[in-house]
Amino acid sequence: MVEHHYANFSLQLYPFVCNLQSGEMKALEHAQAIWVDAAQLRNYDWTEADIPIVNEYIAYTASIK
Repeated sequence: MVEHHYANFSLQLYPFVCNLQSGEMKALEHAQAIWVDAAQLRNYDWTEADIPIVNEYIAYTASIK
């Protein structure tokens, strides 16, 4: 869980790792969703709250290779 405090509000994010076994992904909450390699994740513009999650996921994927 990541807790982040902005000037006007705070939030808690509960990240999880999943795999698409079959079918196609359909974005319901965001305008766009794409699959990229973990090494490419730092090439995107993340919110402050997302950065610890991105860094943890990159470390996680490096540890399971």
